[in-house]
Amino acid sequence: MRIIAFLYLIFMKKNIFIFLLFSISLFSQAQKLLENGIDPVTTLLTKHTSWEKFTQGGAFNSYFRVSQVDSSYFFEIRIILQDHKAFEVKSGQPLVFTLSNGETVTLTNFRTTASCQGCGAVALAGSQVPGVEVAYNLNKEQLGKLKYNVLLSKEEYEKHKKKIIEHIKIDISNGSIDHDLSEFSYLQTRRALRLVKK
Repeated sequence: MRIIAFLYLIFMKKNIFIFLLFSISLFSQAQKLLENGIDPVTTLLTKHTSWEKFTQGGAFNSYFRVSQVDSSYFFEIRIILQDHKAFEVKSGQPLVFTLSNGETVTLTNFRTTASCQGCGAVALAGSQVPGVEVAYNLNKEQLGKLKYNVLLSKEEYEKHKKKIIEHIKIDISNGSIDHDLSEFSYLQTRRALRLVKK
């Protein structure tokens, strides 16, 4: 009887530990507005969301954030290719979001950026391989198409479902990256957009 009680106690402790790890993981993935105020150097209103996981697997791993500087908005993304090859994103190359209704939203990179060691990383993972951080212009019309209120009721959400972001395509120097977005990815995107543009 004591052995069964002991095994049950070990089992319960293990499950509680796994639950705590899962909860911490969920909490750490929460979208935050890390900077929101007047930049002391430029004296411009500056907002940055936290870097969050955007995609994993397939051709690339990536993190993203949304920023505002004065009246300009930017979708910023850090990319590491799975083959760990050096690459660049040239000025004018697009990032294209495809919505579930077939509509596309095309953002444009405003400067050529070459990959460098660790530039696609947010933490230790990926810090030893080539990566790139790219900022794409995001105008108010594009922002409106990509954003919706994540606190919608179920009925309201169903009405907006046709505007779900389903796919992303990023042109780079040696081709393009195509990736289907998970529900987590597009919800993260819209939460970030909503934090910046309330």
